[in-house]
Amino acid sequence: MNGIASTQFHIDFRTGRETALTGAAFGAGERAACSALNRQRAQGIQEAARSAPSRESLSADVWAALVASRARDWAVPLVSLSGLGLGLDRDGILTSRFLIPLKTGAEASPFADLEWGVVYKLFPLHSNGGLGKTFEIERDTENTGFSMSVRDAVLAETIEKLMVLHDAGSHPTELVGLDEQGDYLIAKQPLAQSFGDIESEREGTIAKIDSARPQAIEAMRAVPCKASFKRPVWIIWCDERAWVLSDLHSGNVMQDANRQPCIIDALLAPIPPSMISTNRLLAEATADARLWRETGVLPKRKAFEDVDDDDL
Repeated sequence: MNGIASTQFHIDFRTGRETALTGAAFGAGERAACSALNRQRAQGIQEAARSAPSRESLSADVWAALVASRARDWAVPLVSLSGLGLGLDRDGILTSRFLIPLKTGAEASPFADLEWGVVYKLFPLHSNGGLGKTFEIERDTENTGFSMSVRDAVLAETIEKLMVLHDAGSHPTELVGLDEQGDYLIAKQPLAQSFGDIESEREGTIAKIDSARPQAIEAMRAVPCKASFKRPVWIIWCDERAWVLSDLHSGNVMQDANRQPCIIDALLAPIPPSMISTNRLLAEATADARLWRETGVLPKRKAFEDVDDDDL
């Protein structure tokens, strides 16, 4: 599939679908195979969702039938939540009979499968069509920097974000598909471990995360940007475009099965070329990020030892 040997794919016995991620451990082969699956599934999901009416304009059964029909047309995997032991309790909260619920984030509800060493993330589709979060980037009123506001993303933006983070070198993320009712986008990652209990060992744990964060950022070839964004940001070059990366808080930095620091999630948005060309610091960071991605060499002017600790 897409030039990747079929022997690198396996069947996920929870979902009944092909998968490249079979446990907490992974290598370059699994990452490449996951990228191939993501490209195929992203195209199908986006085509199936194209020109879809608002979720709130249809009854639940009509919406589910529409999702199933379009998914079949575009070979989009439809996943039964019962296979993950998932259901809604009386308060409408997702629970599982055998998966372990992890801390719910702003975008998704994650569940750990300790038996297989993976995590399933469920992104709810809201009635207004929103799914996940993204940035809106604008020039500030003085035109000396940029302002960033978080807004609801749409399905295509969240799919794109997950794929770009994966391809750029974050913790591997696989697009699994949609649930049968069209309520959730489902993604999958190898199980990662935290650096400690932030509540009971706050100072020590935060110190470990702070020391690990630069290594996790470097794995993504993310260049710190000194342009004014009113928050710490990094620039990555991926898919022939520049992206601004942020929200690298303690919950988004963990360690993989090899004890290597990794970024399991972040906020991400593409940067318009017109913005890049009007700001020298942003243009420099973009040029360095592109060179690093294409050559594997980080320009000296953006070496990590030159970054102020306060920006991390």
